[in-house]
Amino acid sequence: MNPPIQMPDDTHDDLREVQGILVLLSLALAVIASPATPVIVARVTAGIAQHTAMAWAEMLEGVIAEQGGDL
Repeated sequence: MNPPIQMPDDTHDDLREVQGILVLLSLALAVIASPATPVIVARVTAGIAQHTAMAWAEMLEGVIAEQGGDL
């Protein structure tokens, strides 16, 4: 049996941060999808979620490049 793969602490921390952001984005989507959410709140939340997702995608692109991954 092979031992579990050990990830560097920095990579592990990055993945934890990404997990937290994905949880927050999923919460934003739940708020947007709720019929009780006013339209203006849904639009503002969607804008914030979009900008957050784009910023994290760009950050992850840099992290992947640093690790030698292909994009």
